[in-house]
Amino acid sequence: MNMMKKMGLMLFVMALLLAACGKGGNDGAQTASKSPPASTSSASSSASSEAPPENVELTFAQWGTAEQVAATQKVLDIFMQENPSIKVNLVYKDWGSYWTWITTQAASKDLPDVYKMSFAYVEKYAKLGAMKPLDDLISSSGFDLAGQFEQALLAMHQSDGKQVSLPRDANTVVFYYNKDLFDAAGIPYPNQEVSWDEVLEMAKKLTLDDKGNDANSASFNPKKIVQWGLVTDAAGMGDAVLEPQLWSNDARLVKDGKLALSTPEAMQVLNFFKDLTVKHHVNPTKATIDGVGGNPILAFGTGKFAMGFGGSWSATDFADASFKFGAVLPPKFKAVTTVVQPAGYAMSPFTKKEAAAWKLISWLSGKEGQIEQAKLNDGIPANKLAEEAYVTGDMADLKKLFLGAQARAIPSPWYDGEDRLMWEFLPQKLALPLQGDGEISVAVKEVEDLMAGS
Repeated sequence: MNMMKKMGLMLFVMALLLAACGKGGNDGAQTASKSPPASTSSASSSASSEAPPENVELTFAQWGTAEQVAATQKVLDIFMQENPSIKVNLVYKDWGSYWTWITTQAASKDLPDVYKMSFAYVEKYAKLGAMKPLDDLISSSGFDLAGQFEQALLAMHQSDGKQVSLPRDANTVVFYYNKDLFDAAGIPYPNQEVSWDEVLEMAKKLTLDDKGNDANSASFNPKKIVQWGLVTDAAGMGDAVLEPQLWSNDARLVKDGKLALSTPEAMQVLNFFKDLTVKHHVNPTKATIDGVGGNPILAFGTGKFAMGFGGSWSATDFADASFKFGAVLPPKFKAVTTVVQPAGYAMSPFTKKEAAAWKLISWLSGKEGQIEQAKLNDGIPANKLAEEAYVTGDMADLKKLFLGAQARAIPSPWYDGEDRLMWEFLPQKLALPLQGDGEISVAVKEVEDLMAGS
């Protein structure tokens, strides 16, 4: 372990110890629970051979939008119907507060019995002893890993060779467009493998001021924009947008443990994203994005933006929007690239209800639970046996696109400390320069210094 990783781990341990001084339990958490209806149906075959005690009550925690939480509750209701002796209480939070809460609960040894785990935090929480290794339970129950999951997905939920969580989904990032705005402008929809030059030309035609002038017009007023051709925040979406777009231009975000944004190929990407806002006026400032949703994905859902990046999981939310939408692969500089961001299910090492907790995890990640998740369009199921159920029904073409996008994912595994780079250093230092306030080269040097000192 190099010095940066050691110091990062020490800081995180200190955060755990400080958090332990706060309240334990589920204070401040939102809970949605239902008692399982009386049923005599048999338990899932994916569960442990050891039967859990009668009338067990489990706590399950996750982050997510209201739609995602509602979908999870429906899946849990089905599990409880099939396992009437197990009641599952769902606790949920938004992304940011979820990890603060999980850290506090880990420090006080009061974690939920089962909880949702991001691939980005597997190594961190596993090293801190917040995730129970599942290998013995997998072996004793005969749970078939190889037959149900791709090895790459399993590897993203392993630490030190141990399976510390099971994959839940294999979500990817694509490029959405508002069909209504394209139709109103009389512009053809983007092709599946669209270039950034093509996106820029479409965005200019789709960016309108309050007089109806587009960004190509000599009368266009960039201070009175009412509709934007694009919405993206490369600094704020470093993992989902900036890093894969760097790969698309033969550049890298990090190389040999050091920031690699000073190369000509990387600077070309950064300056292109800057020009979208400063020179071409087709992309809003961060302040504008904050005023219409708080992040680019939510902003796209308002219908004021013609194109924008979003996750495969976003399709369910956009389906309830007031406009028709479509999606294509992310735009390319030289090659189409994207990311796969698989969440998973982890078990608390402090649970006293191991058998019931394993029954829940193995059911949720197993064929039956994954099929139920697929029916609700709640992310791309990680289990290969649920793929057929996923691509049928509503949004079948979109789902096929999502599955195809996975093959364009960059092979960039996360490391302990990368979360600070993605979600702290890049937004802090690059956000303003990318909208014309400050020099990009100075910001890059500041990010380098932050990485060296973390």
